[in-house]
Amino acid sequence: MGNSDNYNNNTTETITQELNELKERLSAISEITSEGVFILENGFCLYANTKGCEMLGYNPDEIVGMHVTQVVSEEFIEQIQHRIANNMEDVFEVMALRKDKSTFFAEVKSRNRVYKDKQARIVVLRDISDYKLSLQNLTESKNKYSTVIENAGDGIIVGDISGHIIEVNKSFLHMTGFSREELLNQHISVIFSPNSLEVKPLRFDLLEQGETIIIERIICGKSGEGIPVEMNSKKPDSKYFLTIIRDLRERKKAQDDLLRINEELRTARDKAEESDRLKSSFLTNMSHEIRTPMNGIIGFTELLKKQDLPTNLQIDYLNIILSSGQQLLNIINDVLEISKIETGHITLEKVPFDILSMLKEIITFFKPMAEQSNTTLSINTSKCNLAILSGDPAKIQQVLTNLISNSLKFTKQGHVEVGIITRASETMFYVKDTGIGIPEQYMSTIFDRFTQAEHPGISKQKGTGLGLSICKKLVDIMDGNIWVQSTVGQGSTFYFEIPFVMM
Repeated sequence: MGNSDNYNNNTTETITQELNELKERLSAISEITSEGVFILENGFCLYANTKGCEMLGYNPDEIVGMHVTQVVSEEFIEQIQHRIANNMEDVFEVMALRKDKSTFFAEVKSRNRVYKDKQARIVVLRDISDYKLSLQNLTESKNKYSTVIENAGDGIIVGDISGHIIEVNKSFLHMTGFSREELLNQHISVIFSPNSLEVKPLRFDLLEQGETIIIERIICGKSGEGIPVEMNSKKPDSKYFLTIIRDLRERKKAQDDLLRINEELRTARDKAEESDRLKSSFLTNMSHEIRTPMNGIIGFTELLKKQDLPTNLQIDYLNIILSSGQQLLNIINDVLEISKIETGHITLEKVPFDILSMLKEIITFFKPMAEQSNTTLSINTSKCNLAILSGDPAKIQQVLTNLISNSLKFTKQGHVEVGIITRASETMFYVKDTGIGIPEQYMSTIFDRFTQAEHPGISKQKGTGLGLSICKKLVDIMDGNIWVQSTVGQGSTFYFEIPFVMM
């Protein structure tokens, strides 16, 4: 802007004379102060102390006569003009402009004085750039602090020395369901149940001693839910305490899941080991079971080749060969049946059939086997309406056949009863015997593959150990249920229920 062409040179001498006395009074003070001191008239500089000149980068000859708008940033010019026009004296801040066009924040204090009817303005300018920078850094730090606190994954509570909550972050609010207003100024004990505080009291005494307390607790959510947390509390300042709260629900769930998975793995391992043991036992047993009838077939076939063999011996040898062949066929059938079941190659039929005729046919088939062990066979249909039923007769017959065969195998000089009870939505079959019964330790595994109950003093029976397992799987396929009741020395009763539509 330079010296104003409008500046009235004729009045300079008069004004300067009137201000000489004031300048002398201010000179001693203004030259030792750390602030810039200026005397203005109508916005033009009449005097500037050494510090003021240094702050703005001008020498005294240059700055005298300059208008104040020449030493402030452009965005403040309008404000300065307004303040001059209205003789405003309140403290304000501007962006001062140096001679080299660099800027700094300045605080401006001004007072108006009248000398011989002339208006003069005394201005004190203080460089507050460092203060502004510190304030900016503080604000940024506070913002960073707030950002970190608010976005922390853990809950954070800040409390005063009496334990009242003065700040809480979003994570804790989300964790508990409370609003900020519901927690601020409340004592921290509000988030605990009285019982939990009796067991684990709050230890402000330890915090006062400078200790850090890390402890697992249960806090109460707004809904009343108990939330397992880890609390890390300390007193970083004499005026407040800080608590970081980590939600342990996911960790606890993960731990529970891990324990459950480990238990499942242990169970699976035990089952696999047991299955391997049973398979080994099965293969050993099968090799024996197959070898026995095969030896009988081969051996007695060789004997039949002899010349002049009596007719009665021929008949006996043929019967043994036939029995051995039948035994071998049963073994093969069991193995094929369990294989078909486990590979899903089983289809269900739903056809009408005469249940009484089926039972009579089965009993007739087993009568020779029963007579050999002096065991009687009977049918109980007293609770059956003898209706034609709808279902899969082949699979029903197979289950009953396996159960009856099993009962006859373990019953000597006793009785086996086959019964049927028809109901509205299902039909229950049972096979009851007076045999040796099943020891308690086998009751939970009797329907497992390759399992055969053993009795002290009783030799192991022939068979693959697959019969009851086949029964269980066939009943399962038909959406039924099978179970057993047994007492050692008194006998066993096998039951199975299957849903049927009565025809």
